Amino acid sequence: MVKFWRRWREFYISLAGLVILISACLLYLGHLSFMPIVFQRMEALAYDLRMRLTASALVHKNPPILIVDIDERSLQFEGQWPWSRYKLASLIERLHAAGAAVIALDMTFPEPERHPLDEIRQRLGDKLPIGQNLLAHYQQLDADQHLADTLRGKTVILGYLFHQTDSFQKGELASIPIDGPVQAGTEPSSLVMQGYTANLTQLTKAAVQTGFLNIFPDDDGVIRSAPLVLEWQQQLYPSLAVQTVREYLADEQPLKLSTAQVGQVSVITHLAFAGKTLRTDPTGQIAIPFLGKAGQFQSFSATELLQSPLPTVFTDAIVLIGTSAKGLADLRSTPFQPGFPGVEAQATLIYALLHPELIPITPEWLDALVIVELLCLGLAMLWLYPYLQPYGMLVFGGALTVLVMGLNTWLWTYQHLNTPLLPPLFLVLALSLFFGLERLIKEYRQRQRIQTMFGQYVPAEHIDQLLANTKLKASMESERREMTVLFSDIRQFTPLAEQLSTTQVQQFLNAYLTPLTSIIFQHQGTVDKYVGDMIMAFWNAPLPDPAHAEHAVLAALAMQRSLAGMQPQFAELGLQQEVRAGIGVHSGEMTVGDMGSAYRRAYTVLGDAVNLASRLQELTKYYQVYTLVSLETVQLCPSLAFRVLDHVRVRGRQESVKIFQPLGLSSALSAMEHLHLAQHNAALQAYFVGDWWTAKHSLETLADQHLSHYYALILQRMQASAYQAPSTWDGIINLADH
Repeated sequence: MVKFWRRWREFYISLAGLVILISACLLYLGHLSFMPIVFQRMEALAYDLRMRLTASALVHKNPPILIVDIDERSLQFEGQWPWSRYKLASLIERLHAAGAAVIALDMTFPEPERHPLDEIRQRLGDKLPIGQNLLAHYQQLDADQHLADTLRGKTVILGYLFHQTDSFQKGELASIPIDGPVQAGTEPSSLVMQGYTANLTQLTKAAVQTGFLNIFPDDDGVIRSAPLVLEWQQQLYPSLAVQTVREYLADEQPLKLSTAQVGQVSVITHLAFAGKTLRTDPTGQIAIPFLGKAGQFQSFSATELLQSPLPTVFTDAIVLIGTSAKGLADLRSTPFQPGFPGVEAQATLIYALLHPELIPITPEWLDALVIVELLCLGLAMLWLYPYLQPYGMLVFGGALTVLVMGLNTWLWTYQHLNTPLLPPLFLVLALSLFFGLERLIKEYRQRQRIQTMFGQYVPAEHIDQLLANTKLKASMESERREMTVLFSDIRQFTPLAEQLSTTQVQQFLNAYLTPLTSIIFQHQGTVDKYVGDMIMAFWNAPLPDPAHAEHAVLAALAMQRSLAGMQPQFAELGLQQEVRAGIGVHSGEMTVGDMGSAYRRAYTVLGDAVNLASRLQELTKYYQVYTLVSLETVQLCPSLAFRVLDHVRVRGRQESVKIFQPLGLSSALSAMEHLHLAQHNAALQAYFVGDWWTAKHSLETLADQHLSHYYALILQRMQASAYQAPSTWDGIINLADH
C-alpha cells in the first residue's frame, strides 16, 4: 500500500511538471491570452539589456553617413518651422555642390507653400492691384516649383508616411516595381496600410526616388525594429533607407521579395537589392542594430551649412536632412535612451543595410527553434529533478539559467539570431520552484515526524539546526572559538524554596525560567543548561555572532529588568521577600561542541573562560551588585557603558581580572549619569594606582544608594592602611576565598 501511494505521488508530481512544460509552450505561442502582455514587456526589457551590453561602436566609416540637423540653433537663426522651400532648396543645392552622393530628406511636403502674390491678393483684395510686372514673375516666385527644379538632376530622395488606421490619402505615391508581389488575401496583416501622406505631385516626380519613413514602436513606445517594405492596395513600397542604399550603390534592378507559405499566410523571408540579400522577420521587418546613444553619426547644424562654406567631408557621403528640435516632434525612444532623433534612427537603419552582417535575424522558423529548446530543457528537468536535493536543484537550475543566457547571447552575437530569452528562463524558474517547493514540503513533513519522535529527548533547536543546515553537522565537532558565556543564579534560593510547597516551587521555576530563556533567545543566545534555578547560556555558537559580547550583556540587563517586573507574580505564589539573581558574563576562548557519553550528549562549552564567568556570578554577592562582566567583555562592547568595580584574583585562577558593572547603552545615559560615571571611574583609577587619599575624597562625594555597600567596602580596604597604599600595592585584590 505504501509503495502504491509513493508511485502515485511520483506520477502526480511528474504530471504537474509536464503541465508546466506544456503551459510554457502554449504561452510562447500566444495560446494563453491572460499573460502575454506582461511577458512581452519583460522580453522587451531583456532585449534592450542585451542590445546595450553587446552594442558595438561605429566600425565601418566608409561610406560616411552624415546628418544635417535642423536643431534648436537653426530655428533660432533661420526662423521657425516650416522653412520656406527656397531655403531648403538652397541647402540641397549647397550639399550637392559639396559632392554629396545621396541626399535623403526625413520629412514630407504634402501641402503647397503659400505663394507670396496670393498672400498679397488675400490681404489687399482689389485695393492695390498687382502689376503685370509682378504677375510675369508668378511662376518664378512659386517656392514648390523652385524646390522641384532644384531636385531635378540630383540624387535626392523624399520621404513620406503611411497610416495604419487612417484611410485618407494626400499627395502622390510613386509606383516602384518589386518582384514577387503580394497576392490579395494572403499578405501578412501587419504590413497592410490604410492610407498615406505623401509629397506634392511635382516634388514626387522631380525626386529621383521616394521611400516611407515609418518606424513603428512596440507597445511600450520603444522602437526596436523597422519595416523594409509596406503594402498598400496590393502593392509593396520600400522604405527611405532601402531607397537611399539602392541609389548610393547605383542599383537599377527592381527590388526582389522572397516569401514563404506558412499555413494560410504568406510571409516575407528575404529582400534582395544591390547585390545584398537581407533576411527579414515574417512581417518584412528587421531589428535595428543601434550603436548606442544619440551622436553616433557626425552631425552638422543646418544654419552653419547655410551660412558658411561646406567642409570636404560631404564628398561622396550619404546625407540625411532631419530635425532634433524638440518642438518638431521627431524624437523617439530606443533601447538606449528616450528622445532619440528620428533622423539618426534612419541613419542607423541605412548603416545596417550597408552592413547587413550587423542585423539580428528573426527567421520564420524561430517558433520551432524555441519550442525545441523548451522541450529539451523541460524533459531534462523532469527526468533529473526528482533525484536531486534542494541544493542540487539550485545548482542545476542555476547552470541551466547560465546555459540559456549564454546560448541566447551566443546566437545573438555570433549567429545574429534574435531569439527570445524569457520563455526558456520562465520554464527553468517555474520547474525549479515547483520541484524545490515539493521537496521542501517533503522535508518539512519528515522533520515534523523526527521532532515528534525525538523532541522529548533531544533539544528541538539542535534538531532544527541539523535538519536545516547540513554544514552544521561538521561544526558540532569540538573546536576552540572566542565566545561569551553567561551564568545566572537566584540569591538565597534555598531559603526561598523552603517558603513554598513542591507544586509552588515548580510554578515558581516555570514562571522564572520561561521569560528569562525567551530573552536569551531574543538576543541570539543558546541556553546550555538549567541546574535548579541556575541558567547557563552562551553566544557565538553554534551559529556565528560577531556581536556576541554585546548581545550577552544586553540580555543580562534585560533579564534583570524582567526579573524586577515579575515580583508581584512571585508575591502571589507566597514569597515574602524580593527575588533577585546574580549574573556573571565573560568573553574568551573556550571549547565548544557536542560532548557527552554514548548514553547522553549535549552541545556545551568548557574551559577557563567558562569557569571565570561562574566566579563573576558568585562575586555579585560579595559586591552586592546584580551583574558583573569582565574586561574582555567590556572591550568587545564599544556601544555600552560600564562602571569599573575592582581588579581581583578569583578562586582557581592565577591571572587577575578587572570586573565591571554594565549600565546600558551609552547613548541612553543622561548627562548627569555620564558625569557620575566619569567621577566614579576617576576615583577607582586613583585607587588602582595607589593614590588612596584622592580616591577616598572622590568616593565619599559619590553618594549612590545602589552602591552604598560597594563604596563602604572599598573605603574599608583603604582605611585599614590609613589611606596609604602599601609599597607592594598593585591594585589587585585576592578573592580566592569568596
